[in-house]
Amino acid sequence: MKACCFQFNSVAKFAPASLSTVCNRAGTRAGIKVCHKVSKLLGFGMKHLPCFLSQRHVRLLNAHHQDARALKKDTLISPTHVMATMGSTFGGADTDTDQQAVALFRQLVPTLGGNYKGAHGKVAIVGGCLEFTGAPFFAAMSALRVGADMAYVICTPSAATAIKSYSPELMVLPYLPEQPLGSGVDPSMVSSADEATVSGAVARILSWTSRASAVVVGPGLGSNPGVVATVTVLMRETRKKMQPLVVDGSALTHIVAKDPETVQGYRLCILTPNVAELGRIGEAVGVQLPGKMSDAWLQFAPQVARAFHGPVVLAKGEVDLLCGPGGADEGGPGELQPLMRCTDPGSPRRCGGQGDVLAGTAATFLGWAFKHQQLHAQNLAAAEAAAPPPNASPAQPPQPTQSPEGITRAPGSNGLDEATVALCGFMACKVMRGAARQTFLIGERSMVAGDIIPLLYPTFKKVVGCL
Repeated sequence: MKACCFQFNSVAKFAPASLSTVCNRAGTRAGIKVCHKVSKLLGFGMKHLPCFLSQRHVRLLNAHHQDARALKKDTLISPTHVMATMGSTFGGADTDTDQQAVALFRQLVPTLGGNYKGAHGKVAIVGGCLEFTGAPFFAAMSALRVGADMAYVICTPSAATAIKSYSPELMVLPYLPEQPLGSGVDPSMVSSADEATVSGAVARILSWTSRASAVVVGPGLGSNPGVVATVTVLMRETRKKMQPLVVDGSALTHIVAKDPETVQGYRLCILTPNVAELGRIGEAVGVQLPGKMSDAWLQFAPQVARAFHGPVVLAKGEVDLLCGPGGADEGGPGELQPLMRCTDPGSPRRCGGQGDVLAGTAATFLGWAFKHQQLHAQNLAAAEAAAPPPNASPAQPPQPTQSPEGITRAPGSNGLDEATVALCGFMACKVMRGAARQTFLIGERSMVAGDIIPLLYPTFKKVVGCL
């Protein structure tokens, strides 16, 4: 009996997590084989498994056991069947605001069919070094799994081979120049020779990132001075080109916290700090958070966002807060409030890599919103050119425009307003939290960030309600 229990702990408990991955990649055929293999290893038939498995696992195994007939006809079950079997809860507090946000975001999702490759987004992930190769992979694959057509990973040469081996879906470009270990170069200084190297690297990287609908900087970036110097310049150039930008992880600590002007005033940007990173970037813009680091610091996220005068701050915690430079006035005069709060249940297990999944998801959504805004502006310009007013009137100051979906465009900004940027971050939180929740229900303590990624799209369909 002891040996049987060992088999259960080492094999059966991992079977549901393996099953979800297999089902999402190749249908349910292999998943059912896993179920039968587990029962065989335990030495019992499927009907005896309830003695050892939780009710959630029982429902999962029984459902797939019943689908065995479909396999005889070479029929594959939808990947979302796993979620339907397990059941799900989305939305946290099901409020009108939550429903309105989903309805607005649905209008930003590009329609499938008749499009060229890349029409649904190309996301560039800038990060990945010798020590950290998983983070950029998680961000890039998450972007693909929620609907982006293509994903680039721009990393250091020492990280490229490892990242390439993770997936053939990614274009991995080893263009970040890293200074050799033990070179003795002062990390706080970059010589003229280094500046030439940085300039050449930035030019090479821009030829790729300029094609992207959104850029993520930070996942697995590390602290190598050559890399940090290159990405700092790259962020400034990305800003000049008015490209959507998501700043995460190492870029918050080693770039934004030391040189906040790289993102200050830039509205096409989402910063995704955890509690510790919120303290660092807050101090950089003069917002000193009181006491020792704790979740209580999250309440100061609106003040940090206002001090940056542009980016939306997505402060990650038990409740994710989306804060803009204007804040919200619901708290009364002089009291800043977040623009949005995501209270959806997530995973109680805080395995590493979930922030990278969120960053890649947010970048895809932000790229969709920006393209939607561009198309709206083009259509508006075409309509105005086709039907000029009969009687010219004195020039009027530009007024904010609103699309038929109710999304406000800031006049002359050539970009999105803070509410729409926050909406993209909010929906990324909802999808990420929903997928993490489902992953935990399957894998519990054994779940890792990679298990979340196959469930992103089923969660997206459940939350957003469209393909």
